[in-house]
Amino acid sequence: MKTTKKLLLGTILFPLLTLAADVGPQTGIRSLADIYQKVVGLVNWAIGIFFVGAILSLFYAAFLYLTAGGDATKIEPAKNQLIYSIIAITIALLAGSIRYIVENFLQ
Repeated sequence: MKTTKKLLLGTILFPLLTLAADVGPQTGIRSLADIYQKVVGLVNWAIGIFFVGAILSLFYAAFLYLTAGGDATKIEPAKNQLIYSIIAITIALLAGSIRYIVENFLQ
């Protein structure tokens, strides 16, 4: 019975030993450049999400136009949605390029 308990305990605890191994590069922040890279990655993600939302808004405006059926009261919200979508896409493109503009200005 003792051998079975030891074998069972060893089978359960042995995989935990791999957690103590130092495998691969360290991913922590070690310098100011690492912080800069993390912020750039976060901003790129935010811009991408904003851009996708702006494109989906454009599709919604197209859907409103298609379902308006020539009714002037339904076309007006579709027209406003289209204007807002174009403004959002413009802002997303500017936000994506502002980093490069600032970098070129500072260099």
